[in-house]
Amino acid sequence: MIKKIIIFIVNSLILWGAFLCLTFIKIDSMNNIIKLLFLIIINILYLTTIIFKWLKYYKISRFFYVLFITISIGLFGYIILYKLEIIDTISSITKLKNYILSTKEKGVFIYILLQIAQVIILPVPAAIICIVGSLIYGPLLGSIYCSIGILLGSFVSFWIGKTFGNKIVTWIAGVENTEKYSKIIRKRGAFFLIIAFLLPMFPDDILCLISGISNMKFKNFALITTITRPIGVICMSYFGGGHIIPFNGWGLYVWIILLIAFIFLVILMYKYQERMQNYILNKITKNKNKRNNTES
Repeated sequence: MIKKIIIFIVNSLILWGAFLCLTFIKIDSMNNIIKLLFLIIINILYLTTIIFKWLKYYKISRFFYVLFITISIGLFGYIILYKLEIIDTISSITKLKNYILSTKEKGVFIYILLQIAQVIILPVPAAIICIVGSLIYGPLLGSIYCSIGILLGSFVSFWIGKTFGNKIVTWIAGVENTEKYSKIIRKRGAFFLIIAFLLPMFPDDILCLISGISNMKFKNFALITTITRPIGVICMSYFGGGHIIPFNGWGLYVWIILLIAFIFLVILMYKYQERMQNYILNKITKNKNKRNNTES
């Protein structure tokens, strides 16, 4: 009972805090319409959490609650950083770019090392590092540097799997992921990896590691990775860096729409990811069987 009361108080404080912050704090990068949209989104997420909990869909309810907390904390963090004028410093891409360029080769080297570490060990989404590179170096050079880091990280992950075997892969990727994807890679081979690297529903970095304990040769893995993984990097660099859709003016409204669409897409993937993966894998299997029948 006490736990429920505490949770209720915390949620109420978050909702009231969001209302007060977005109502009384002036933020140059947000007009009244954007503030209103944020308030609506936060309240809808919380209301949806309660509805699904009442309907006893606890997993979906928890998912919406995590979104509610994440967006709220992100909003409060942004406001705090803005009031402390940290946002102004971070958003000065020219200063940051000049600093990194002043380190000459070291800046690029550090950025590539960071991307390599992200693939192997860092629990940071690749999109974040990719967008940072795009903002600092521009979409073209950012794509190149990020691709170099991702490819090197992928090769190292494959080598770790191949060298240290199943135990280290299971420890890093988990038993369920290791058993599931190692079986798929052994059966479907290169074609599955091509599909997996091009679609956002598969764990790219984990697949690189698991590929190392499969029967796949490094030259085949390297060829597939080199062709497919930079495609996602290029898309993130040009779109995520605001080079096609800006982060001001009309672009803000487009990004809000995209954010809402992304949330619904994440919900669909969260709910139907297993079914979508099985559908794709079944298609791959059927195509492979047809080719084998044709050849025989």
